[in-house]
Amino acid sequence: MAKIRINDLDVEYEVIPRKVKYPRLEIKTGYLRVIVPEGYDGAGRLVEKHRKWIYNHLCMLEHSKHEARKRSLNLERTEEEFRSLVRELVGKFADQLKVDFKLVRFRKMKTRWGSCSSRGNININRYMIYLPEELVEYVVFHEVAHLVEMGHNKRFWGIVSSEFGDYSEFEDELSIYWILIKEKFITPFEN
Repeated sequence: MAKIRINDLDVEYEVIPRKVKYPRLEIKTGYLRVIVPEGYDGAGRLVEKHRKWIYNHLCMLEHSKHEARKRSLNLERTEEEFRSLVRELVGKFADQLKVDFKLVRFRKMKTRWGSCSSRGNININRYMIYLPEELVEYVVFHEVAHLVEMGHNKRFWGIVSSEFGDYSEFEDELSIYWILIKEKFITPFEN
């Protein structure tokens, strides 16, 4: 582990060489991971260059942890109710956006709420069963919107905001609930 001081924070980070094309920064489990292409020697410069981004994300994470204490997971919804709700929402939003989808799959994911393939398959994180219904709706709409626009670009966020206005509030809530789910259901070895 390497260390850097950013404002009032001592930030530990791990450099992880992988078979990737471009370096990237990740803050998922409370510490910084620097994913770099094999043989890349600029991890320290990359961290230095993105000091502000790192600081802001770590502060947001702390805020989310604080807010998580004010929330609770929905432990009442059954698997059948959840799957039915998601399938109903996928159909509704696909009709609304005038797109077709192929399959809806449910699986436990460690890093995302859902995904959408260019083939029209939608994957939904089974941990969403514990979310409030409005967040389930938001994630499903987000994934169906990818059938219109695959990337997270201006057009995509325009589609999302047409249904959910200030979507950043939903994104913030998802971060807060992810903390609760990790604490209750995901062991440290699964991070």
